[in-house]
Amino acid sequence: MRLGQAAKRVRSGVVIVCLLLSVVFVRLVWLQGLDSGGYANAATQQSLGGVTLHAARGSIVDRNGISLAYTADAKDIVADPSMIAPADRASYASMIAPIVSRPVMTITQLLSSNSRYALLGTALPPALAQQVENLTLRGKPLVGIFSQATLQRLYPGRTTAANVVGLVHSNGTGAAGIEQSYDAMLKGTDGAVDYELDANGNVNPAGAIKRKNAVDGGTVQLTIDQDLQYITQHYLDSAIKASQARNGQVAILDVKTGQVLALASSGTFDAQDPSTIGANQPLDPNIQQVFEPGSANKIVTMSAAIEKGLITPRTVLSVPDSIQAGGVTIHDAWWHPVQKFTATGVLAESSNVGTLEIAQRVGEQSFYDYLKKFGLGQATGVELPGESSGLLPDLSTWSPSTFTNLPIGQGVAMTSLQLASMYQAIANDGKRIAPRIVQSVTKADGSVSQTQQPAAVTVVSPKTAQTVRTMLESVTMKGGTGVRAAIPGYRVAGKTGTAQQPDPKTGVYSDSVYWDTFAGMAPADNPRFAVAIMINNPAHGLEGGDVAAPLFHEIASYELAAAKIAASGSVGKLVPLTLGQ
Repeated sequence: MRLGQAAKRVRSGVVIVCLLLSVVFVRLVWLQGLDSGGYANAATQQSLGGVTLHAARGSIVDRNGISLAYTADAKDIVADPSMIAPADRASYASMIAPIVSRPVMTITQLLSSNSRYALLGTALPPALAQQVENLTLRGKPLVGIFSQATLQRLYPGRTTAANVVGLVHSNGTGAAGIEQSYDAMLKGTDGAVDYELDANGNVNPAGAIKRKNAVDGGTVQLTIDQDLQYITQHYLDSAIKASQARNGQVAILDVKTGQVLALASSGTFDAQDPSTIGANQPLDPNIQQVFEPGSANKIVTMSAAIEKGLITPRTVLSVPDSIQAGGVTIHDAWWHPVQKFTATGVLAESSNVGTLEIAQRVGEQSFYDYLKKFGLGQATGVELPGESSGLLPDLSTWSPSTFTNLPIGQGVAMTSLQLASMYQAIANDGKRIAPRIVQSVTKADGSVSQTQQPAAVTVVSPKTAQTVRTMLESVTMKGGTGVRAAIPGYRVAGKTGTAQQPDPKTGVYSDSVYWDTFAGMAPADNPRFAVAIMINNPAHGLEGGDVAAPLFHEIASYELAAAKIAASGSVGKLVPLTLGQ
């Protein structure tokens, strides 16, 4: 009986063992056969190593090929704090800190950390890194201090065109300006070297090596002229300081192409030093910050009225000192009795009342259509990030007072680039070409892609544009508000503006805070460039003719000479400003 039970237990045990062996056999077949590829691939992956080949970031150059941003070899200074004797840390820090431009206390703290790796200085020029490498203590090289190769982004102009060129983040990607909008093209494509490792993690010399070369970033060539940009910024900063204004902007366009020749803002940052960027500072005010243009906007009214045949430069209007319109009273900037102004006189002496009389002849719908033709309320599409469309209230939202404000440049807001584009249209015989600031892109393989010039928008006819230019010349001649913009030997056309700024506390226009503007072109008989200027709240009640017009004179005088533009071969027609003049 006992033997029988024992035999059963043995047979049962044999069956269980056989079953277990069967399971193991099936698993072995699976591992060695059906799933061998997956495990072999995992083993291969575990034995692979690689190195990234970083692409060099491309350059940004001006229209003449002068470098505005480029990448150069540099070195980081690093330390292994565990190798440095505690008693030597203070001495190390006092020697290294001045070279890497960091506080001694900061370097001391880094050298006292428990980490095996401390980054003491980043992207130093090789000559400075060599100074660190040459340091000694008690006649011996510093222990635990090393340098490692890296790349440095350099901006040789520093503040010149910083608002346009922009800068990069600490990781090398574009943070603003062209650096941001063309980041994908500038940064290129990284490559790699892949190789096999042996069981000890060392490179297997007999293994396959796969290499994918890096493709360096391309070159972006801008339309701006570095020299003109520098001079413009210099004159602008001087004007802001002299007038005690808050800030200012200047935009300069090539009349025939719409290309941006200069785009300057006062007090801009140093692209090489991000710490110079203010907390609430727009990086490119010329396209991101809007203002009301004041009387510089009057060319819309005049252009529309001339184009529609409603006035001529000599049309006489009876202009009182003030006018009731849209439920509000509009005054001229100076008191005068009812006066017989010509349309040219209305523009030259900047009569708000006379302008509104002409605008009423144009009508709301037609006036709104011309505002749109001049590009207001819509972004220009320039190749820079963060562009504002400005502010133009839709016609359906106009109140009775809206049509009273818009013709004299209040209640509409624009960027300095948009203002320059308006005057470019009049200078270009009525054809507005949307501004562009990138001339071409050259890839690493040498292929060049030219920026296509946008299609021109016909704002007014060539005849109307020429007539308006003649009227604008009177602004810079005797009796006009912009005489300080005039340039001896050249015919100059333009318009001053002084716009009240809204008071954020009351929500109404201030009687003491203004935007001063001047927009114009030279030479008026054959325009080559258009300039728009905004000065933000100069002191002592100074107006557009006091600050912005003289600044135009300085900038335009330089550009006329630098571009070797011949003096005008004729004298502008002096249209009478008042009846009987």
